[in-house]
Amino acid sequence: MKVKALIAALGLSAFAMGAQGAVIVQPFTVDEGAIEGTPPGSTVTADQLAFRYGATVVQVEDGGVTSFRETGFFDATGFVLGNTTQTTWLNSPEPSGYGLYGLFEVTGTIQFIGTTALATFTAGNVFLYADPSNDTTFSIGPGAAAATVTDGNGDDQLLASSLQVLSGSQANVPLITDPDDPSKGSYVINYGELTLTALGEEFFIEPLDFYLNVQVTGENETFDPPLQSGYYIGLLEGDGSAGFYSVAVPEPTILTLLGLGLLGFGLGGRRRSA
Repeated sequence: MKVKALIAALGLSAFAMGAQGAVIVQPFTVDEGAIEGTPPGSTVTADQLAFRYGATVVQVEDGGVTSFRETGFFDATGFVLGNTTQTTWLNSPEPSGYGLYGLFEVTGTIQFIGTTALATFTAGNVFLYADPSNDTTFSIGPGAAAATVTDGNGDDQLLASSLQVLSGSQANVPLITDPDDPSKGSYVINYGELTLTALGEEFFIEPLDFYLNVQVTGENETFDPPLQSGYYIGLLEGDGSAGFYSVAVPEPTILTLLGLGLLGFGLGGRRRSA
């Protein structure tokens, strides 16, 4: 499966609600000139990086607990500010165009309640790469331990990575869907402790103290075969967007206590996200 043939720009709202609280992703600026072959001084401000993805899911049941591992890749389709796709060199023709892609893995548990599957992501990682020649292709097979990446010129470089999944990372998958609606549910994954490489610091130039966390949201479009309880191996495709933020997702108990405390003192205010 070559995801570049499936590219479609996607602009999602900069506000996403996680299971543990609200996260507001913030604008950021990239210097595309940091990527070899891209004209210098080409900067873009956005609040989301849109993408298409493909993954394999392996699900097992043991002692009444159903766990899963999802492994895959994503291919960036554009930078988005608000709901507007920005004009950039991303995916433009050579010699100036370049690509961005990522590799990821998440693990967790899943509950089947009626006609809905509720997944909780508990661990995982994500790696973001620059593809200066925009010639890298990807594939994933059922049950594969990792995606197969073919880098034509061998010039891809790591920009950023995270090895931590935060609370509030969940997916909601309806097992019975409307045939006229391609969505097979939504997901939100909060990655923490984002680390930029030297090239990543040249690419992500604002804010200077770059955001610690990444929130990935989107829709699952296809499960092949359809998702079911018990043992399962399948392929998954969909779309989404990634944004950056600084603060951890708040726990509901902390929010509740804070709200009661403010109420007791007769104070008003808003929680502030950097």
